[in-house]
Amino acid sequence: MARILFLAHRIPYPPNKGDKIRSWHFLDHLLEHHDVHLGFYIDESADEKHVAFLEGKAKSLCFERVSKRAQKLMALRGLIDGRPLTLAAYPKNKLATYVRDLTSAGGIDLIFLFSGATMQLIEGVASDIPVIADLVDVDSAKWTAYSHVKPWPLSWLYRREAQVLSDYERQITTATDATLFVSEDEAAVFRKTLDASLSAKVRAVSNGVNLTHFDPQRFEAAKAESDPLKVIFTGAMDYAPNVEAAEWFTRSIWPRVRAKYPSAEFLIAGGPKVSEVVVLERAEGVRVLGYVDDMAETIASANVVVAPLLTARGIQNKVLEGMAMAKPVVATPAAHEGIAATAGDHLLVAANEDEFTAALDELLTSKDKRETVGNAARAFIEDHHSWASCLSKLDKVIAEVMEARKK
Repeated sequence: MARILFLAHRIPYPPNKGDKIRSWHFLDHLLEHHDVHLGFYIDESADEKHVAFLEGKAKSLCFERVSKRAQKLMALRGLIDGRPLTLAAYPKNKLATYVRDLTSAGGIDLIFLFSGATMQLIEGVASDIPVIADLVDVDSAKWTAYSHVKPWPLSWLYRREAQVLSDYERQITTATDATLFVSEDEAAVFRKTLDASLSAKVRAVSNGVNLTHFDPQRFEAAKAESDPLKVIFTGAMDYAPNVEAAEWFTRSIWPRVRAKYPSAEFLIAGGPKVSEVVVLERAEGVRVLGYVDDMAETIASANVVVAPLLTARGIQNKVLEGMAMAKPVVATPAAHEGIAATAGDHLLVAANEDEFTAALDELLTSKDKRETVGNAARAFIEDHHSWASCLSKLDKVIAEVMEARKK
């Protein structure tokens, strides 16, 4: 049993969005086997009600409030002092003191950083404490992608963020004992930016799915084919790539689907209800659900899951969850990246409007096709994306890092 300091850029509970799904399962696993001291930021006041739950599990806990409006203002300081905006958006006050007090007392065996933004919290910490940084995705590559599609001056700002953040990501790898990414594809992208001597530090630990919760057998009543046919897209709808995906699908693909299936419905599930997404309900057959009580139940009510992301990094939990629910998934190449599922067998991959429309037509026309792809999808998730198998890889990295420091 080790004494671990776990630092996250956002409260790691509840697991209701992509980064929190990963951070919570990592944290929950570590809590079962180690003494964990926990520090994090809270950027939504509603999340404060979950602090008591985490206090009951952690050895100690500290959090720092930061509003999203304040973060936008603080981020601008990065333009002045040369830091990434992503880093400048987080203060170093209360949490930095918490980290300093814990580490100086000699009671920490390992530091686990969830997100590169927390790296600044351990500045000045004794170098004899091993550190693992989970960057999840290559964020600098995401900003590069944004810079190619945004108008000036955003294109300049995003290009600048990509360059500065890429430098910082390399600094993190230099300063830590291991750097984690959510897929081997992401790890390979990042290794190309490094000197060969640092490549061995870069490891892939994938995301899993809660196979008990996302289990189609829980929803026997929903297994009957729905009338009308339903297509669903899930995710946090205040996240720019999800908004972009919902807009593209609704405006470019959905009218073509409705022309053949006039009673079909397109469900957009996940909150919050931002104006850019709500306005999509003006299209025929589109419903914006916002937050739902049980995403597994909502997916169970649909016939086909879509992941029409044009900009994406790492692994898409929405794809894993749809597959776990034995639903056929139609994904863009960007949404498929990082998932070793075979296109055509475990899911369908569509690179443009014509291919996406054709894939949906194939699935909506044939119940047998939906069941064949959906059942293969579930089997793939069971074999490759159980949390138990993913977390065993995390345990291996931790053991190797701590053993190496003993030598």
